Amino acid sequence: MDHTCYVRQKPKRKHEKHNCCVPQCSVYKNPSIHMHRVPSDPVRKKKWAVAIRTGKELTQYMLVCGKHFRKDDYLPTGSKKPSLKKTAVPSQNLPIRSHERVETSPVKRKKSARADRAKKRTMWVCEEENELETRAESFDSTDGQTSDEEGEANDGWLDVPDMEEEDIEKFKTVGVQVGTYVQNEAFVSSLMSSDSKLFSTTGLYSVEYLNDLTSFFNEVAPENPKKKFLLPTRDRILLTMMKIKLALSFSTLAVFFDISVQNACNYFYDSVRVLASLLTCLVEWPPKENILKNMPKCFATFKNTRIVLDCFELFVEKPKCVRCRTRLYSQYKKGYTLKVLLGCAPSGLISFVSRNYGGRASDKFITSHSKLYDKCEYSDGVMVDKGFAIEDECLQHCLVMIRPPFLRRKICFPRPESFQCSNIARARVHVERSIQRIREYHLLRNKLPWRLVPYFDDVVLIVCALVNLGAPILADGKFPQ
Repeated sequence: MDHTCYVRQKPKRKHEKHNCCVPQCSVYKNPSIHMHRVPSDPVRKKKWAVAIRTGKELTQYMLVCGKHFRKDDYLPTGSKKPSLKKTAVPSQNLPIRSHERVETSPVKRKKSARADRAKKRTMWVCEEENELETRAESFDSTDGQTSDEEGEANDGWLDVPDMEEEDIEKFKTVGVQVGTYVQNEAFVSSLMSSDSKLFSTTGLYSVEYLNDLTSFFNEVAPENPKKKFLLPTRDRILLTMMKIKLALSFSTLAVFFDISVQNACNYFYDSVRVLASLLTCLVEWPPKENILKNMPKCFATFKNTRIVLDCFELFVEKPKCVRCRTRLYSQYKKGYTLKVLLGCAPSGLISFVSRNYGGRASDKFITSHSKLYDKCEYSDGVMVDKGFAIEDECLQHCLVMIRPPFLRRKICFPRPESFQCSNIARARVHVERSIQRIREYHLLRNKLPWRLVPYFDDVVLIVCALVNLGAPILADGKFPQ
């Protein structure tokens, strides 16, 4: 017979949460704050659920802190633990839904900010008026202390020596000159006082070249008599070239030329297009005969070289469009960039400029998409760096690709490959020097503003043309006699 006794075990108590169940309330149970249980009466419980807005059914284990009740909701008892009235419902510090929040529109915020600024201005004006009144009172008080004899002697006038008639005429002529002085003319004349000043501010090599460019500009884009410009053609060219050379802001250019900021922007946008069309002839594809006649000594082992390629890359402001971001982001530069394919002849002359591409585009894609292969002839050499994977394209167009060899799994280069690397590097350095001269124009050195991206191709073409007009990259001693 089994005499074991069965002991009834107590049911395990559920884990109670000691925090307030009201949303957006982070109060936990502590001696300073009283917690109240949800009532068991279904009518009162429903009222509490509507007020608390938990979005779920209330249970008897939920607690509500005393921050959500008024003082009138408690019974007037002197006990340490106050008790609620039967009609008490949470009404304080209740949660606020997102659609119930009052959010002011941008227009209302601007109006309020404008009103605040107006109040500040009125306060400043009142303060200035008070200061002027105090100064006037102090002046009157000091003026009253002077003697009558001094007042009769001075009588509010200064003693000025007598002037002769010749001095008066000179003063009049000087006054007329000062009255007719124009800030813009003085500024332009100071720029054109010497070729060195003109080149350091605009990138143009001489005043004579500026005059020729102005005459060609007037022939291509004559002024409309119905729509007259505030600045003449020469000043508009100077404004455009100063923007490209020094990367000045349009507000600074407006101050220099005494015009509005909007006019400075419009003059730049119009003049860039015209200058690019005028200077396109300076960046042309030379015939093969001229290239062979002007082959430098460093290309002695690569006499079939027709062009040396490299990509010029410039950082751009982060665009707002997501599609533009994906096209412009460069994994190599870790930023948003624009790429342009530049081609130099062996003599150092820039002979090819492609349109701009996003930083995501590879060198191989830009080379094939720019239709460079169609300009080359049979068995022409194309010198590139290791980033151009264009072996198949060169074979397809019957071209010779000149590229440094890869090390791959070798420990070091063999002797012939090391000589080949040094010879290619000695020949390819000229395209790097051309890019270095392009970067001397600050607009193509710093981060390009997004509103100037549509004019990037024209700016690059203008700068490349000016680089070709400058001093040659290779000295005369680098060519065979």
